[in-house]
Amino acid sequence: MADPQGHAGADERVATKSASIRLLHISDIHCGHPFVAAHVEAALAVASESRWDAIVVSGDLSQRAREREFIAARAIVNQFRAIAPTMLVPGNHDAAWWHAPFGWGDFSRVHARYREFICADTEPTLQLPGVTLVGLNSAWGTNPESLTWYPRDWRVKGGLTSAQLRDAERRLAAAPAGDLRVLVVHHNVVRGRLSNRWGLKQPQRVLDALAAMPVDVVCTGHDHEEQVVLVERAGGRFVASAANTLSSRMRGHRPSALNVIEASPTELAVRAWTFDGAAFVPGPIGLEVARDG
Repeated sequence: MADPQGHAGADERVATKSASIRLLHISDIHCGHPFVAAHVEAALAVASESRWDAIVVSGDLSQRAREREFIAARAIVNQFRAIAPTMLVPGNHDAAWWHAPFGWGDFSRVHARYREFICADTEPTLQLPGVTLVGLNSAWGTNPESLTWYPRDWRVKGGLTSAQLRDAERRLAAAPAGDLRVLVVHHNVVRGRLSNRWGLKQPQRVLDALAAMPVDVVCTGHDHEEQVVLVERAGGRFVASAANTLSSRMRGHRPSALNVIEASPTELAVRAWTFDGAAFVPGPIGLEVARDG
């Protein structure tokens, strides 16, 4: 079991020995200039060498929302889809914000290429035996739903509206009893340790809403630093699984990383696996918690 700081014990390869549900969580592939083939190939190797109930890709498949980037991303996504059911949501780099700047224009065009090449639904639900995954689109471009007064946030910051959060709660509540319930959002819901930045506009409001939901894990990306955090609020608790990027844009010169989520009927464990130059291996960041009955 991990200690309170999230460090694994010696020779710990997996978090729970009797896991009944296993999810592979990757993020931020960034097809385009920052793309790193070795990281993606190593992630595909992890996916192909074990059993997974589902694979989660939490956004930023492209770098500039260009057609050729989405075509390259689709080829990668199809390899993951051939291994296990795959849940995807768009990231801010997948949003062609210039089609609807600052609330003007046709917002339907912002995600047109993502829908054409990656997934027609930007807020999908994936129900599988023992696990329900719900996606929300936090990538609003420069629309008011994610705008703040700080120009550095424009095109970068994400947002979740009250209507989106209510819809996610409804879909999660509809999951069969005993399911592992997973919410997938691109923008980090906990503050970055190195960046010191929240991914979402009005993060405290969002955290309160998430903690009140029947959700076990919230999968995110965006901040390019792996984190596994137990979030506890007055309304409840959940584990935030923030995956690092598979591109060259790791924050603080950290190695690339992906996350492994495992759940038995009584335990939930999440661990970041880091790239050692040749493969992804279990790293020091992770935790185990008891699952709520």
